[in-house]
Amino acid sequence: MFQILKPIVSLLMFLTVLFFIHTMLTITTSFAPWLNVAVSSGCAGLAAWFAWMLIAGKKTGTLMAIAGGALLLGGLFFTVGFLGPMVVAKDTNQGPMIGLFIAAPLGVIVGAIGGYMYVTRFSVRAKS
Repeated sequence: MFQILKPIVSLLMFLTVLFFIHTMLTITTSFAPWLNVAVSSGCAGLAAWFAWMLIAGKKTGTLMAIAGGALLLGGLFFTVGFLGPMVVAKDTNQGPMIGLFIAAPLGVIVGAIGGYMYVTRFSVRAKS
């Protein structure tokens, strides 16, 4: 069961974080397009790796867990907050701003805290 979930969840997290980081960089910066793709692909690869390790139950470092949790939940919150209002109310033009200004920062903060709590809980259980 878990063997089939690892590639599926990792691919979904890769695509979600790729959309999140690429959209945020395109909107907020004036980087060259190749740099946007490179940075967003690197972040998406990190998120996919972290999702793979999380499902496998393997230990990760504190910094990687914090960054991975922030990317995973930030990407999920951004995608739901950005695309959700467009699905629910098609005539509003300010709907995607919820994803940009509220959902994504909240997801990054909650994900970073969750990643830290995951590492500390995992290391406490390993010491016991």
